[in-house]
Amino acid sequence: MENIDLLKRRLARERQARQQAEAILEAKALELYYANEQLHSANEQLLHLNENLEQQIRAKLAELRESDQRYRQLIESVQDIIYKISPTGYFTFVSPVVEKLLGYTESEIIGQHFTDFVTPEHRQPLADFYQGMLENRHDSTYHEFPVIAKNGRSVWIGQTVRLIESGDEVAEMVAVARDVSDRKQAQIALQTTQIRLATLITNLQSGVLVEDEHGKVTLANQLFCDIFQIPLSPAELVGYDCGQARQEVKHLFVHPDAFVARMDQLLRERQTSVGEEISMSNGQIYELDYIPIFLDAKYRGHLWRYTDVTEKYRAREQIRRSEEKYRGIMNNMELGLLEVDNEQKVVRAYERFCRMMGYTEDELIGKNAAELLIPNEFADVLERQQQQRMLGIASSYELQLIRKNGERIWVLISGVPISDETGVQVGSMGIHYDLTERKQLEEELATAKHIAEEARQAEKQFLANMSHEIRTPLNAIIGMSHLLFDTQPSRQQREYIDILKTSADFLHSLISDLLDMTKIEAGRVEVHPRVFDLSGLLRATQKVFEMKLEQRPITIDVMLDARVTGDFVGDDVMLNQILLNLVGNAEKFTEEGSIEITARVRKEEENTCWIEFAVADTGIGIPAEKLGLVFQKFKQVNPQGHKHKGTGLGLAITKELVELQGGTISVKSRSGQGSTFTFTLPYARANTLPDPKNSPEYKLAQVADALPVCRVLVVEDNLMNQKYIGSLLTKWKIPYTLALDGKKAVEVAKTQPFDLILMDIQMPIMDGYEATVAIRSTHNPNQHVPIVALTASAMLDHKSSAMEVGMTDFLTKPFEPGQLLAILQRYAPTEPLVSKDEYASDNGLDRERLEELYGSDAAYAADMFQSFLTDVLPEFNELPELCRAKSWPAVARLAHRLKPTLGMVGLTTLEDAMRQIEKKASEGVETDDLEHYCSTIIRNIDEKLPVLKKELQKLSQA
Repeated sequence: MENIDLLKRRLARERQARQQAEAILEAKALELYYANEQLHSANEQLLHLNENLEQQIRAKLAELRESDQRYRQLIESVQDIIYKISPTGYFTFVSPVVEKLLGYTESEIIGQHFTDFVTPEHRQPLADFYQGMLENRHDSTYHEFPVIAKNGRSVWIGQTVRLIESGDEVAEMVAVARDVSDRKQAQIALQTTQIRLATLITNLQSGVLVEDEHGKVTLANQLFCDIFQIPLSPAELVGYDCGQARQEVKHLFVHPDAFVARMDQLLRERQTSVGEEISMSNGQIYELDYIPIFLDAKYRGHLWRYTDVTEKYRAREQIRRSEEKYRGIMNNMELGLLEVDNEQKVVRAYERFCRMMGYTEDELIGKNAAELLIPNEFADVLERQQQQRMLGIASSYELQLIRKNGERIWVLISGVPISDETGVQVGSMGIHYDLTERKQLEEELATAKHIAEEARQAEKQFLANMSHEIRTPLNAIIGMSHLLFDTQPSRQQREYIDILKTSADFLHSLISDLLDMTKIEAGRVEVHPRVFDLSGLLRATQKVFEMKLEQRPITIDVMLDARVTGDFVGDDVMLNQILLNLVGNAEKFTEEGSIEITARVRKEEENTCWIEFAVADTGIGIPAEKLGLVFQKFKQVNPQGHKHKGTGLGLAITKELVELQGGTISVKSRSGQGSTFTFTLPYARANTLPDPKNSPEYKLAQVADALPVCRVLVVEDNLMNQKYIGSLLTKWKIPYTLALDGKKAVEVAKTQPFDLILMDIQMPIMDGYEATVAIRSTHNPNQHVPIVALTASAMLDHKSSAMEVGMTDFLTKPFEPGQLLAILQRYAPTEPLVSKDEYASDNGLDRERLEELYGSDAAYAADMFQSFLTDVLPEFNELPELCRAKSWPAVARLAHRLKPTLGMVGLTTLEDAMRQIEKKASEGVETDDLEHYCSTIIRNIDEKLPVLKKELQKLSQA
């Protein structure tokens, strides 16, 4: 039962619980229903809202697209670069205009760091600028810097940067940049100019102050502060009121109030003023410059410059006082001053000029000086001088003036132009010096000069005649001495001949120097070093004088240093003349006793051996007070007290010859005890042993054997010279023809050709000059043959005359065999330009060349031959004239032009010869050789003329 009750109670509780649960479910279902209804209603409202929102979004999107399009058009239309940079410095956006300004595309920049495009020196400053913006959150900032364009050029840009923030963080930086290169360059140029100007003003040697339009200091230099004792630096002075400053410094001037008043006047007038002098109380003088500054016609301030001219002022004052002083002196000197205006009217006449001309100043003032004082014949002189004055040129000139009494005087006038303070020429001043007495003296001197000139010409002619008369027999002596060597003389005879030859050579050398005064005075004596036997030369000198002194109680000795051995290199002819003069001088002034010649090696330096020579005698000696005269020209120690007279030239020539060779000479002497002349000369040792083949005789024989056969015309009237020259030519196997005078030479020259003409100058009937002119001027086989003058004259004008009349060379008598042989070697034909085989082969014409040129066209060939003979041939005669004139470039040009014409007429060998002439003239060969080539080719062409004329005749007939 209990179980049933329990079961009933349990069922009742379960039923009650179920009823409660059903009631709750019912209530929840009802609540869910109502919620479902509300949710349905809300869904409907949300659907309506979504539809409205979608419409609004679509409208907003359309508006945004339109706005974005306008924004992009705006960005693309502006000329500035717009770009964005991330806070880390990388580009996130850049406008397309960047390509136009810098050359980069958008894709080449976006994603790159800004430092990739900035010049290296500005990268860090720009990074600091961006970092400062980020740290300080500057909303907007402007900055300029240079970037590197794509083509490498540097472009300055100015950018305005704004920060774009998101919350508390900076999202990005947006910048607008434009090209400011032109402005930046102008700014840099302006800054440079300002720096230069400031530096210039700072370093000027003048005090400079620049004020603005309000009177405030904008620039000054230290010197300005120093001048006005301002205790401020130039930088501290900027902004200072100058009106107040003038009051503070006016006490520094001699006239303070006048200084301030003048400053105020300049500031009011605003007109440039330069060079005003102001005096300071400390004694300094300054030049004041005031320069107003205008910009676009608007006053912007002014510049003051103070230049210290104290020294210049004092110098000017000194000059002024000096002028006043010397004006008084001039009035008391023998110089007459006259001032005239540009019309030659007298403005002022000084006292001395008035006395010189006999007028008073009142009589001259206002008068025309040219009309009153100048003779008519000097009007042109004055006119030329007046033109010089108008050009501002001073000059000196001489003319005559007419004094008041009609008398004429000669004056030297020094004329100078006179200008006023503005630089305009207002007249001229003349300083007159009376030359009348000097002019009279000049006339007397001119007369004396004319007489002296006539005497000089007479002396010159006398020297020329004496030269000829002495040299002609001397030529024979020298020539015969050479020929005597060929007669196989004995040893003693050979010794005598050698002494004869040496003496004649010395005499020839001495006469040449004495007679050719122009050569000595002009220093034209040349040193000709060659190998010679020094000890042998001294022994020969001893032998010469032993023979001369054999009847007198005088001995002559030679003392040689053991080192004076072997051959030396030097001018033995000069040494012989020196010894000849010194020993001859010793012999002249020694009655008895001895003469000693010594030679010793003084020192040796490398290749130079300094040899000291001394000539000592026991003669009368030289007084101490006369030693300074011995080496002077035409001076004699005792010209009247000694029996031996002379020209007084010997020792003077000796000194010149010693010094010409680089040596020195001195003399020691005591009256009554003799004299010693000592000279030192530099020689070189010859390091070769004597070779018989080097002897002059052997060399002459070798050269003579090598000479080609040549034909010589000898024109000589002197019998001894005829024999001398004839013997030499015969010895050398050279055929020659002899003509006794110029007239016969001309006749012979017309009949047969020669390779060389030896022409004497002074001959009877017709002299050498006339004969040469006749041969050169007429058509003959020898018109262009070398003519060598043979003359005993040593005068230079005779040599010039020989060349002027057409002679080729000059051989002075007396001459040695070697000199004549050298002439023959120079002018004898070497290699004939046309060979004998050529003449034998069809008259010497190149038939192969002619065939190549003309073929069977005889008319064309005849025309070319005719043109050559008529037009071209005369031009060949210019060659010798150009050679004589030494115009080698002209010779080369003419040879180049004429060369092909020879080939055109078959003279190909002569064409080659002309080519040689062209080459030698271009390269500058020995002139004598070139003259010889030109003369030879002319002769060969003359010889070919008959062949050419015959060929022309044959072609014309064909």
